[in-house]
Amino acid sequence: MLAVRVRLAGIALGLLTAAVASAADWKEPKDGLLNEKQLTNYLEVQKEAIAQFKASGKALEGSQSSAAAMAVLLRNDANFKANLAKHGMSQEEYAWVGGKAWEAWSGILMDTLADKAQTDLDKQRQAKQKDLADLRQRLALYEKAQKDGRRVMTKEERQATINSATDDQKAALDEAKQHADEAKQARDDATKADNDARAADAAAKNPPADVSADDRPAFIEQKKSDAQAARDAAKEARDKEAEAKKAEMESRAKADAAGKRIKDPEVPATDEEKAEVKKQNDEMIASAKSDIDNTNQALKILDESGGAMVKQFREQKAKDKIPQQNVDLLKKHQKEFQDAWGIKEADIR
Repeated sequence: MLAVRVRLAGIALGLLTAAVASAADWKEPKDGLLNEKQLTNYLEVQKEAIAQFKASGKALEGSQSSAAAMAVLLRNDANFKANLAKHGMSQEEYAWVGGKAWEAWSGILMDTLADKAQTDLDKQRQAKQKDLADLRQRLALYEKAQKDGRRVMTKEERQATINSATDDQKAALDEAKQHADEAKQARDDATKADNDARAADAAAKNPPADVSADDRPAFIEQKKSDAQAARDAAKEARDKEAEAKKAEMESRAKADAAGKRIKDPEVPATDEEKAEVKKQNDEMIASAKSDIDNTNQALKILDESGGAMVKQFREQKAKDKIPQQNVDLLKKHQKEFQDAWGIKEADIR
C-alpha cells in the first residue's frame, strides 16, 4: 500500500511538473538542497492548489487521470499563478521544490521502514533472549537437582505433595494406634491365658478336697488339658501381639516417611522414587539443552534476515543519494506535507 502511494504521488508530481515548469530567472542550486523558506512557500502553494483542485472536481468528471487534470487546471489557473507570485516562487522553482520534497519524502519512508524493521527486530531479539535466559535458568535448575538427587517441583506440585503426605501420615498414625490397641488386647489375652494355665496346673497338682478318689484321676487329666489349652491360647495371643507390634512399627515407619515428605517434598524416599526422579531430571536436562540450541539457531536466523531487511532500506536510501539535510527539513514540516497531499499516518505505518 505504501509503495503504491509513493508511485502514484511520483506520477502526479511528474505530470504536474511537466505542466507548470517554464523558463525563469530562478536557477536550481548545485548542491540540491532545500531551504526552509522554499519548503514552506511550496507547502502553502500546494495546500491552496489541492483545495482548488478539489473544489473543481465536478468539472473534471470522466478524466482518466486526476493528476493530469490537476496539472492542466493549475497550468491554466490564474489563481495558482497569482498564489505563486504571492509567495515569490516561479513555476520552475515550484516544480523543483516539489520534486525535492517528494524525494525527501521517499527518504523519510526509507527511514520509517528501516526504523520499524529495526524496532521489530529488537523486540523479537529481546523476546528470544528472554526465552534463552529462561531456558538456561531451567537447565541450571535441573542440573543442580540431578546433582543433589532431588526432584524439581512447582509451588502447586509441592503443596499437593505436602497435602497428600499429611493425609498419609494421619492414616498411618491411625493404623499404628489400631495395631497398638490390638497388641495390648493380645497381651492382655496372653496374660489371662497364662494365669488360667497356672491355675489349671495348680488344680491338677492339688485337686480340691471335695473331689472324690474315684473322680480324682479324671479331674487331674482335665486340668492338665485345660492348662495346655490355656498355654496354647497364650502362645497364640503372643503371636498376635508380635504381629500387631510389627504392623504398628510398619505404620509408624509410613508415618515417618510421610513426615519427611511434608518437611522436604523434593527428596525421593524409596529407591524406586530415586530412579524415577533421576530419569525425569535427565529428560528435562536433555529437553532444555535442545531448546537452547533451537533458540540460538532462531536468533541467528532472525539476525540474518531482520538485519538484511534493515540494511536493504538503509542502502536503498544511500543509493538514491537523497540529501539528509532535505530529509531532516521535511521531517520538521512532515505534518504540513502530509496534510497538503492528504497522506494519513496509517498510510506510512
